[in-house]
Amino acid sequence: MTPTDDTRWHPRTRTLWSLALIFLLTYALSFPPFGLWWMIFLSPVAFALLVLAPRRTRTMVLPVFVCSCLLWGWFHWWVSGITSAGYVPMVLYLAGVTTLSAFLLRVMSGGRLALPIWLALPVTLTGVDYLRGLIIFDGYSWFLHAQPLIDFPQFAGLARIGGVWLPGLIALALSGCLVSLIFCLLRWQPAKSWRVAGLVALALSQVVLWHWVLDDRADFRLASERPVASILLVQTDLDSDNKIGWTYERQLEDVPRFMRLTVDGVEGIRASGGQLDLIAWPETMLPSVGFERGDQFSMAIENLVGRLDVPMLVGSPSYLGISQADDGAWGWDAHYNSAYLIGPDGPPYARVDKVFLTPFGETMPYISNWEWLEQKMLAFGAQGMRFELDAGDEIERVVFPLRSDPEVLVRAAVPICFEDTVAPVVREMVWEDGRRVADLLINLSNDGWFGTDDSIRAMHELCARWRAVENETWMVRAVNTGRSAAISPDGRVDRSIAVGARADGTLQVDVEIPGDAWTTGRPPYAVIGERFGAGSWWLLLILCLANWLYTSSRTKPENDLS
Repeated sequence: MTPTDDTRWHPRTRTLWSLALIFLLTYALSFPPFGLWWMIFLSPVAFALLVLAPRRTRTMVLPVFVCSCLLWGWFHWWVSGITSAGYVPMVLYLAGVTTLSAFLLRVMSGGRLALPIWLALPVTLTGVDYLRGLIIFDGYSWFLHAQPLIDFPQFAGLARIGGVWLPGLIALALSGCLVSLIFCLLRWQPAKSWRVAGLVALALSQVVLWHWVLDDRADFRLASERPVASILLVQTDLDSDNKIGWTYERQLEDVPRFMRLTVDGVEGIRASGGQLDLIAWPETMLPSVGFERGDQFSMAIENLVGRLDVPMLVGSPSYLGISQADDGAWGWDAHYNSAYLIGPDGPPYARVDKVFLTPFGETMPYISNWEWLEQKMLAFGAQGMRFELDAGDEIERVVFPLRSDPEVLVRAAVPICFEDTVAPVVREMVWEDGRRVADLLINLSNDGWFGTDDSIRAMHELCARWRAVENETWMVRAVNTGRSAAISPDGRVDRSIAVGARADGTLQVDVEIPGDAWTTGRPPYAVIGERFGAGSWWLLLILCLANWLYTSSRTKPENDLS
């Protein structure tokens, strides 16, 4: 017997608001600072009940939108400290995307072409996550449904096959199976629906279990037979963002402080009998015009490298083709957010330029095509900021030898700032035509933007952990205000700086360089990339369009021959 509106239960308004509150709390608690990852299985259940329970679509819109505003407002409260004018539009946009996913879920679960909820839920939410994470406004891939699962290794390991999207699809399908059971108990679906959902849940659980048991690449702990690179991460703790408020007087105080911190770290390691292959400073910690032209700050770093006899990877702006006009104004051909590998042998130095500019942090998607409009938007929403960076033309890597074996050359890809959260960019850094071209990921970032909100720093680290799993590659992070850390290829934080966030200090990390065990194979993700996410979006779009066309054709009057 198929349930009808006469036999099924319909929730009252207060019940809908209760479901909206449960959705808000479970989703928020899944992410930092709480980290209750298992709640991400419950959040989609509350969301599905909230969206599909009402008889009319408009009944669920207000609870979904209001609670989404509260949720995204909580996640992004730190933005209000940078741009109060930009905070509200950002929250409204993200709440609108969540409300859009609610509309689409109703479309996918209703009508003659309705999908079972265990299929409609993962396709809808993953498809919308892909749209938000990589497409609209150049993408914003934070707080995706799958991301808390990094702390559930049995699920996170699936990212080596299909990126963050595959474990998300499976987890959402399991949540959909639970929703199907609840629907049967409430007589919203016939009893046989649960039998199908139960078989689906059993099959998906077996897939996860067998992947975990049979995966012979799941353990990436240090092994003596593989070459190891020893890196000193320097956490500088610049207490204000150096894009706006770093005065020349402060620079003259801070840069020598960073250098003393570096010297103390190196001397401490050498005193204990250790040796270093590389020193890494965070993003834009050197207020220089670049090492091509040279200035007092770049010369100081060159002298430091000569004194320590250890290569340094330094985050610095780079200005190419600097010239002075007749009126005394300075100009340049290109300005990049860069990282330089400074070696004891002197220039020329290898340079990596940031290729993906942070949306609304370094560029305004779409808006930046009109400079006059960009300037007006900046003057209104972020007075004092200037978006003058160029994106790098191509991905570069830096190479340095191991002290223990100079014949071993380490190829390091350097995602700068938020590049480590953009999966396709990192994949291109590590793999080229399915062939490994980087042995290590070194993320240089300035998380001083986040102010006193350490939870968003933890969220940045959480995003980076997925990149390590997807690419089966060690990642180390030298982060201005923390947390600097080493992340193993199974997504675990192998070691993090003892001082925590918002404090200066150094951290020595040892990371494996891929040996024969890794170079003979590659993770499927190296070839598949984001296809599970893109496939979910296109399937969602096609099915919604087909449902609309089918419904429209069935509701036409019989005598309408048009």
